[in-house]
Amino acid sequence: MTSRFEVYKNGQRLTTFQPVAAYTVGPESVPMPGEVTFRDGYLHILRGEDVPAAVAMLWEVGNVGTYHLETTRLPMRVKPYNLNVEMARFRLMKIIQKYEDWNFFDFQKADKFSQKLREAQDLFSEALGNLENGAEAARLGDQSLAIAVQLSEELAQFHADLLMNRRRQSNAFVKHVFGCKVDVSVQNQKYREMLWSNFDYAVLPMSWRGMEPQEGVMETEAVDVWAEALTKKRIPIIAGPLINFDETDLPDWMFIWENDFDTVRELAYERVQRLVSRYRKAVSLWNVVAGLPTNRAFALTFEQMIEMTRLLIAQVKNVHPGARTLVQIPMAFGEYHAKTPSSVSPVLYAEMVAQSGIGFEGFALELEMGVPLTGQYMRDLFQISAMLDRFSTLGKPLFITACGAPGRPNADPSDCSEGRLNPAAAGVWHKPWDANLQAEWMDAVYHLALSKPFVESVAWGNLADINQTLPGGGLLDDMFQPKPVFDKLQTMRHKVQAWQGRRQP
Repeated sequence: MTSRFEVYKNGQRLTTFQPVAAYTVGPESVPMPGEVTFRDGYLHILRGEDVPAAVAMLWEVGNVGTYHLETTRLPMRVKPYNLNVEMARFRLMKIIQKYEDWNFFDFQKADKFSQKLREAQDLFSEALGNLENGAEAARLGDQSLAIAVQLSEELAQFHADLLMNRRRQSNAFVKHVFGCKVDVSVQNQKYREMLWSNFDYAVLPMSWRGMEPQEGVMETEAVDVWAEALTKKRIPIIAGPLINFDETDLPDWMFIWENDFDTVRELAYERVQRLVSRYRKAVSLWNVVAGLPTNRAFALTFEQMIEMTRLLIAQVKNVHPGARTLVQIPMAFGEYHAKTPSSVSPVLYAEMVAQSGIGFEGFALELEMGVPLTGQYMRDLFQISAMLDRFSTLGKPLFITACGAPGRPNADPSDCSEGRLNPAAAGVWHKPWDANLQAEWMDAVYHLALSKPFVESVAWGNLADINQTLPGGGLLDDMFQPKPVFDKLQTMRHKVQAWQGRRQP
């Protein structure tokens, strides 16, 4: 079955349009298989079954930014929908839902947002009244959406302020809140000193591809040096993921066994045993397994995903009784699920792992965005807040083990993609990226994340602009000089330490 949308920009019906990162969406904003194309002057969504579906894609919202947004789920029909109007409809619906979830309807201090909400709703009502005049309806829908996106970000920040004050008053922060992920290939003393002098803990990657490029040949020197140095400085370590079922992390020789689950399971089991035995004295928290529900590397059944998760967690605890363990949730917005029908959505995987009786201590999540990769297109603060809230009912703390955004508006030849990732192609948070905007984004996202009582800690994904995962994504430049994002992060860290009584305000 198919549905069509008319697409407008600046009051003009578009006859050519290239949807970016587009996919179909089902209930609870979960991506689902479908085809999204633009032809014959319409945006078409094609589904194999006659059920209501939404469409999501990168969408420009005037001066507010360019974000990956979605419509409401709509019945399949012949008459075309107005895409601009449906984008506005969904955001207004989500605002009302969050008003209810966050108890804002009866909260007097939230009344200051009511006028802006009514303004957006009135414009949307006008748009509905003008649907026969598609250009006018789209113009009104665009205005409504711009107000709604700006309002929703303000609501997310207001909610974060409320929760942060409660967390501060109850002194509900753990001791090690602010971390940073390290690049084990960087063996520079200044780099190490900047890490252990300015962060509460370190995230130490243990790439299977990097540590065992040939089967049975372990190359551990780089990780050994880092583990020893951090241990001497008494810096807690989150290690891993030990097993990451992503094609970029698995060694090439593993793909020989892609159709042999028993062998894959045994090889993963043996690797976990070796790593935990080797580093058990250095590591405080094990990020055990990542990438399972995506099925991007190996095609596993849902039962095999759960079995593998259970087995690897149990193996860590067999080797290191009392060890604390994490299960990593990949691409929390779940875009991969639209492209790989055999995959499992991240929230469903998390729910099943939480309910399966597996004895683990928390979930890990990466939150790097601003580049044109699956899972990393730009979202606004409201979308990030709503995504995190999905983990609030699982009964496990959440550890953000890599957070980040670009520090420049264009491609960076020095990053790990060698300049293939252009932030301009992934959306805009208010305006094009620069070093100061990166610092503002960090401050807003950290404040939002740490306000959630179930978020235990946040680690930045790149310490320096050396082989960084995002263009200009480091806290330090390539000469290890602090950037605005580093200074702002340290200010926040010192503030939290003062709340804990560990530092003078």
